[in-house]
Amino acid sequence: MFLSLVAVALTAAPRGLPDAELITWAPKASEVSTLLPFFARAGQGSVMVAPSAWRESAHPLLAFDVTRPESISAAGVAVSDGLALSVRGPISVGCHGVSDLQAFEAACKARLARFGTFFRQEAGGVVTLGARDGLNRVQAAALIKGKESCSISGSGHSIEKLLPEVTKALTGKPLSGPHLKAASELPAPQYFLLPERPQDPAARLKGWGALALSAKGDTLTVDTKSKGVPMSTLQGGGPSPFTNLAVPGVATVRARLAKTELPGLMNQVFASMPGARTLTPAAQELAPNLTGNVALVISRVKVTSGLRTAPARFFAVRFVLLAEAADARAALALVEAIDQKALAFREGKLEAGVSSGVVWLANDVEVKDAALAALPKAAGTQRHGGELDLDPKALSRALASVPLLEVVQSPELTGVLVAATELGPLLDLTARVRGWVDSTSATTQRAQLTWTLEPAPPASPDAGPVP
Repeated sequence: MFLSLVAVALTAAPRGLPDAELITWAPKASEVSTLLPFFARAGQGSVMVAPSAWRESAHPLLAFDVTRPESISAAGVAVSDGLALSVRGPISVGCHGVSDLQAFEAACKARLARFGTFFRQEAGGVVTLGARDGLNRVQAAALIKGKESCSISGSGHSIEKLLPEVTKALTGKPLSGPHLKAASELPAPQYFLLPERPQDPAARLKGWGALALSAKGDTLTVDTKSKGVPMSTLQGGGPSPFTNLAVPGVATVRARLAKTELPGLMNQVFASMPGARTLTPAAQELAPNLTGNVALVISRVKVTSGLRTAPARFFAVRFVLLAEAADARAALALVEAIDQKALAFREGKLEAGVSSGVVWLANDVEVKDAALAALPKAAGTQRHGGELDLDPKALSRALASVPLLEVVQSPELTGVLVAATELGPLLDLTARVRGWVDSTSATTQRAQLTWTLEPAPPASPDAGPVP
């Protein structure tokens, strides 16, 4: 691991747009091929992740297969150097090394000819290859200086006024920033980087992020480090009664929340639930008596009264929420004071209680009973502040159980249809999905997700060649 960190640290930082919205970066273009075995199998279940959907989109101008080093090299692009693509609105800029200048210029010329009349000019040691269309617009260009190049495409927009900016990206200092420092701590063959954009008030992330992809066989590992993600502060690893909680179902989430976060978090959670007027005051009173150890078990999806209203959607997802109490007697007295009639609705019923020092809230009796029966006899040590165990096949069944008619009549459920169509088959190919997250500071997060596919079926000895 130490040698991998050193290798990434010594790799030249990428070039590109400093105010990009997204940067994809492979420190060594040739190593993107290590992701191919996982995505080739995953692509059998989802077209979105299949290599055919992304392997020829790594460059704004040239169409080579980024998963085949020989295809990259044939275009004159250096496979041993980095390959970066920075995107800002419709503008994309790709920067990389050049291994064969003649081959690269020929490949660029062939592609630029599609945009209009090709031109080649040189100034200040920078060669510019471009093309002008019938309206005298330059929609794409490649700039070359020595053994490095940056190409730009405007996706139909004129980019001529942006050429000085691309020239600066090519001839000036490489990109820098906390997102690149974070990437150096997460060795991987492929990165997705989100630079901090304080000048953009509409930016969703009020900070930065680095996401690193690596794969070994049938397992994909996604490591992330970020700042500015809106999430509750976690205590980190430590004792928890839910450490070894294992309940059959869609997902189990375990967290060790900072006690200072509990009042605000509980207010947000319960304010959106049916019975909020009853639950929210009780939750606020209960918060000081909680340790911060919580767990959420989602068992299944069961549609009984449609999905067109918020309460119907709430009760369709069968769950139990668990929280450790510091004083079980005080918690029980508070829960028993809740008006249970105020938690009964046409679509379903919420129930609350205290068992073995754990406060619970559930919308399904069977899920609650299974979770309480599975509680470990003694607390264990949770390794991370937040942990996720996902049963992919249970999630696939949950997505498939949503009636198509409900989706058609409820626009807010369109995402469920997309997920069922694209993710369902992939989830059926998946053995497990696990993840964890830690708060490394009040505003910085570190997380990891591992996605493991089922082993590939053995090839039939009588099978012919694969088409």
